[in-house]
Amino acid sequence: MKPRCAVGIALHPKAKKLLEETYTYAGMDAADEAEAALVYGVPDEWMKTAKKLRAVGCHSCSREFEAWAAAKGVSIVKADSLWRTVAEHTLALAMAAARNVPQSDEAVRQGKWQDHEGLKVLFSGHDFQGRTFGIWGMGQIGRELAALLKGFSMEVLYSDIRPLPSEEEKRLGVSRVKFQELLARSDYFCVLVPHNASTDRLFGREAFSALKKGCIFINTARAGIVDKEAFIEAMEKGWIGAAALDVVWEEARPQPEELLRFKNLIFTPHLGGSTFECDAFLVRGISAVQGA
Repeated sequence: MKPRCAVGIALHPKAKKLLEETYTYAGMDAADEAEAALVYGVPDEWMKTAKKLRAVGCHSCSREFEAWAAAKGVSIVKADSLWRTVAEHTLALAMAAARNVPQSDEAVRQGKWQDHEGLKVLFSGHDFQGRTFGIWGMGQIGRELAALLKGFSMEVLYSDIRPLPSEEEKRLGVSRVKFQELLARSDYFCVLVPHNASTDRLFGREAFSALKKGCIFINTARAGIVDKEAFIEAMEKGWIGAAALDVVWEEARPQPEELLRFKNLIFTPHLGGSTFECDAFLVRGISAVQGA
């Protein structure tokens, strides 16, 4: 009988098939008795409850868990590629919003393109070249995004409480500015700060009203960083030219009409880290432990 793997992530179908070559797929209710686990973040209580754990694939875990795992001989496999994966999705959302990709697709599917030139006018978008991309939060995802943007001949600015080393800024071609300047100069503005007590609803009416008029707003971090009512007001008043959200205030349920009414708003269902390659890296890592 194959050992069990407790899975707590939305696993790509092909990655799930790969997992089942080595493990029996199980839910998180089996975590205490499973030999392996795949999770976004590792619960610290597993140090007390996980009795048979040999390998865990994750995106993050505490230093305490890492020390416990080392002492117990539990292998930890982290998907370092996750940061690049999320950065790629952030870039995809920015480009889709800039060029009205979902709206154009819907119009063509509905047969509305008989007025071809009319559609081209309606869905005419914006370039990347020569424009300014603002990144709020220059962590691992922010640095990967900045590296991707180097090929677009853009000015890339960032704001963060901790500056990058000067040699890293030079490598990435980015400049650190104060938050207010980032708001005022960004044609594209991306939220990539962590969500915690200090950033909860931090991006509110004052920030939205200070954004460069017509800015394209992207959030692939956490919805709670942005004040929902302020976002709606910004969309209504045209402070934002378009927006793309990979994170929403109410996940796993129908979105409210107050958001759905905006045709210049793109949604994705928290897809930032969801690719076969990212999932398969974790699966192969824990499978190698089992086969060793």
